[in-house]
Amino acid sequence: MVDAADWKVDKDASFFYMCSNETVNGFEFDEERFPWHLIPDDMPIIADMSSNVGTKPIRWDKYAMIFMGAQKNLGAAGCTIMIIRDDLFGHAEKDCPILCDWALHEKSPDTYYNTPAIYPMYVTGMNVSYMNEMGGINHYENLAS
Repeated sequence: MVDAADWKVDKDASFFYMCSNETVNGFEFDEERFPWHLIPDDMPIIADMSSNVGTKPIRWDKYAMIFMGAQKNLGAAGCTIMIIRDDLFGHAEKDCPILCDWALHEKSPDTYYNTPAIYPMYVTGMNVSYMNEMGGINHYENLAS
């Protein structure tokens, strides 16, 4: 693994992308020891948390956008969850595909530009409700340790 001191973060990049957990080799970033100081304060941090969401608290203030495939920890395959900071809406390039223009979907919640997979969303909602009933993140963090 590359030591964080050797990272080359492009200060002019539009965003910093990370995958917080890689399951094949068992690698996971520890948010408390992550080298946040290497990323410019105004650079949005985008994270794929498919593999470890729901297992421990998230430092929401560090991320501009988090996405995850629900099938890893939260629900059924076919459901993707995105949590997007408000200030990222409305900055899509003109050639941005409709399905990737977050502001378009946020401004028109009753209009779908595709047919969403309702059953996976329903199952994910049911499972997340169950997870909350079991004690939420604290319960699952204790199970994982």
